[in-house]
Amino acid sequence: MTPKLAAFPDGVPVPRHWEKRVLACYLRMMGLTQPEAAKAVGRAARSLRRWEADEVTWTHARTEAEKRWLRELTDAARATLLTAIREGAGDLAMRVLERTVEALAPPQQRLKVHHETRPGLSGLLQAFEDADGDIN
Repeated sequence: MTPKLAAFPDGVPVPRHWEKRVLACYLRMMGLTQPEAAKAVGRAARSLRRWEADEVTWTHARTEAEKRWLRELTDAARATLLTAIREGAGDLAMRVLERTVEALAPPQQRLKVHHETRPGLSGLLQAFEDADGDIN
């Protein structure tokens, strides 16, 4: 039994060679040509052209490939961050902690706004009259 993929609604069968399509899409996103991507996934270039021509399925494959790319990017960023912190990047470590641990977050800075209120529209006009002057 194949797992149900979120990209396809219930009742819609998952296309044949779905994982190969996603991998091919991923490789195309990374800049490989159709023949190079096709060879990497073990298919003919014409199969890849046919997959790309099927816009609905290719869009689903692209979405899945983008999710996987983002997940890999996030994992790599976390590993790089951890390495930098272990090597003594104290400022970076503190910024990460301030964003992830509420107790270490700096106090919120609020812009103090002061306005004078006067009743009605005439009050609004009076507030701007001093600054703009007359246009006559």
